[in-house]
Amino acid sequence: MIAYLKGKISQKLTKSAIVLSGDIGYEVFLSLKNLDVIKIDDKAEFFIHSYIKEDAFDLYGFYSLEELDFFKKLISVSGIGPKSALNVLALADVDELKRAITSGDYAVLQQVSGIGKKTAERLVVELKEKFIIDLSSEAITSNNGKQVIEALVSLGYKQIEAQEIVKQLPKEEADLATKIKQALQFVNKK
Repeated sequence: MIAYLKGKISQKLTKSAIVLSGDIGYEVFLSLKNLDVIKIDDKAEFFIHSYIKEDAFDLYGFYSLEELDFFKKLISVSGIGPKSALNVLALADVDELKRAITSGDYAVLQQVSGIGKKTAERLVVELKEKFIIDLSSEAITSNNGKQVIEALVSLGYKQIEAQEIVKQLPKEEADLATKIKQALQFVNKK
């Protein structure tokens, strides 16, 4: 399997680019957003997802591991193929797409050609919890964050609600008591 590819852009096609690495040209499918950025003769580096089926061996390229991970989660949903997943990635940044999915905003996903209401709803249902965990783990980097969540859960909040609350708290360091007070103040403002 090809996991990473570095080379020079020799051709730019409608949905892909030819990346010349050594004396071999690899066709790499890219999101339209990423395809717009590259130029012929630019040096490029891509994290690759190799998609193999009986009649094809396609390479899908991404500038970051975060994009690649998001792509893999998208294609894990029934009815979403790699080309549709690339079109979803062309809509917005990964974090914005994760927020749309976690908030249940399936209308954003319906902007993609080939994704109807039912498929968009399935995407939201199947990926919502995975992305909530991803987004809250970014916010909960300190030990205090975990302890605040535990405190909120002990007060009757659901785990996911507590993680969302902690994600909204100011990023500066504070002692545990201050963080819990901030969390409760945040909840009371709603």
